[in-house]
Amino acid sequence: MTVLRQKVGVIGCGTMGSAILRGLLEARVAAARQLVGTDPAPARRAALRRWGCRAAPSNAALARVCDVVVLAVKPQEMAAVLDDIAPCLRRSQLVISIAAGRSTRWIEQRLGRRQPVIRAMPNTPAQIRQGITVLCRGGAAGPAHAAVARALFSALGEVLELPERHFHAVTAVSGSGPAYLFFLMEAMLEAGRRLKLPTAALERLVLQTVIGSAALARASGEPPAALRARVTSKGGTTKAALRVFEQAHVRTGVVAGLLAAARRSAQLGA
Repeated sequence: MTVLRQKVGVIGCGTMGSAILRGLLEARVAAARQLVGTDPAPARRAALRRWGCRAAPSNAALARVCDVVVLAVKPQEMAAVLDDIAPCLRRSQLVISIAAGRSTRWIEQRLGRRQPVIRAMPNTPAQIRQGITVLCRGGAAGPAHAAVARALFSALGEVLELPERHFHAVTAVSGSGPAYLFFLMEAMLEAGRRLKLPTAALERLVLQTVIGSAALARASGEPPAALRARVTSKGGTTKAALRVFEQAHVRTGVVAGLLAAARRSAQLGA
């Protein structure tokens, strides 16, 4: 794994911002002395100090001292944060945004210059370094900038690069994707409770079924449809469940939900 030599600053140390900092430390991609964070919450600033990282007094102060500035804030907060840091940035600094909807061009225009900008879409399994992040470059970002971003997010799991035109779809599929699986797990737990399964056993059954199914899909290399068909014998229990799903238009609802997520991503960037 590539070791970063740059000083990395993270603006916004909530779920994803903290995951980035912890992942860099745990993977030994960066040392604590290279990492700086800012957050309005005192508890999050205290966590930074516990990890040995520096808690900067302001976004502008972070931007002055870091080579890489990661924007881990909500899309609605981006304009104010960019206005804060724009006067402090040097053209050599790399800005990485993980905000949904906000394009590299939008960020460049807000900064008022051809700043190297990379857009990233990680997901929450990054918290345990099992995530997947998709990257795209802005107009002023070159291969060297992409290599830095890839090294950074490789500490959190897998990394892909795709053209930015795919990012609303990426947000819908992988960015929001963990929530859909958790939703299914909630439904399985509810059914198990109605069937009077003991709580501890039920939780183990659901969790390991999801983990094992994902591992099987990865190991087999087969499409999900083929794996599903292998479990679905004619007239059997699985077929009975799937028939009800079909009658309830579950597949149609899932597809419509992801399309709605992609539309919302586009709206956030408007």
